Amino acid sequence: MLRVSFVRCAPLLVAGIVVTQAVAVIGDQAAQKPLFSGIWIIQPPNKAAGVEQIVKQDDKTLSVTSAGRTRTYQLNGVESREARSTRVGEIVMVSKAVWEGRSIVITTSTSYPNDMKTTEKETWSIDNQGQLVIDFVETAPGQPLRAMKITHRKKS
Repeated sequence: MLRVSFVRCAPLLVAGIVVTQAVAVIGDQAAQKPLFSGIWIIQPPNKAAGVEQIVKQDDKTLSVTSAGRTRTYQLNGVESREARSTRVGEIVMVSKAVWEGRSIVITTSTSYPNDMKTTEKETWSIDNQGQLVIDFVETAPGQPLRAMKITHRKKS
């Protein structure tokens, strides 16, 4: 009788093991963070369509070079400060980048010489077609929220 019960239950046991392993593999794939490194070209309808961005990423940093300017972010949430002098004063940007699931979220607070302040939030992700998508939101006191989706095609 014991043998009959095991024979009857064996297919269910095997199916349970297969399902458990499949869930573990899918969970591991979902947990893997995407690699954003490469040369990315901004796609229409964005005004900057055709502009290239060179992105370099390792375990700790994300660097973005565009129009001869490079910005590097620590991917652990540590703030970085960048100041640029202009003829009317200094523009100060404080940025931090963190992983949120499979996306990188970059938040930048900018202070201008005229006491205006803005906050930008960029959420970087890779879509199902392998394109870099940056959801961009900018806020400023007394100004309407500015939001856009910037899609990039990988050149290399």
